[in-house]
Amino acid sequence: MRLRFALLAALALNGCAAAAAVSAIPGVFVDKAVGFFSGQDVSLALDMQRSLAAVQQGLEHMSLHVNVLEPVNDGYRLEFGNGELDGDIYLQRLTARLTTMTVSAHRGLKHQASVESAIVKEVRGVSMDAGEQDRFSFEGYKRIYEKTDEASRELGWFLPGQKMHVDKTNRDGWLRLKLPSGSEAFIEGSLKGDGA
Repeated sequence: MRLRFALLAALALNGCAAAAAVSAIPGVFVDKAVGFFSGQDVSLALDMQRSLAAVQQGLEHMSLHVNVLEPVNDGYRLEFGNGELDGDIYLQRLTARLTTMTVSAHRGLKHQASVESAIVKEVRGVSMDAGEQDRFSFEGYKRIYEKTDEASRELGWFLPGQKMHVDKTNRDGWLRLKLPSGSEAFIEGSLKGDGA
């Protein structure tokens, strides 16, 4: 709490523009720039594909969904949320049969450690019963692209209809999306209320 107050006070003293930027994007500023929400780590004795399936099933048991899924060099980064609660999960491959999961959850600027604990508990429970053939279900998911072109490189998947932070682009039918890794990407779609 002191860190947050000191940071906001320092920014307010350095000028109105900085204070305005913080008020415009408080969750992103604190979470991404300061690393305020560090999250909980847990290791799963599963390969990456079964770990990914366990995370999806665990979140669904809690009426949450993987909104964005991004493959990265050593695993996957995921975003989940339901309009009230937001979070991300990082699955990191340690060995062929060992995966570390880092869960971070927040409601606005408030860290939700109890939600992180509940997600960890649920995913662990699902992982105990994981079958050898369990895989992430891509049913209903659409692709994320590097450019506003279906022929461009695919960077991940998103679940349409879920709350995501997107911006309009100059090309009709396309939106700009920030991936969990921080990279910029594009999805086909439109904002609710734009005639869609």
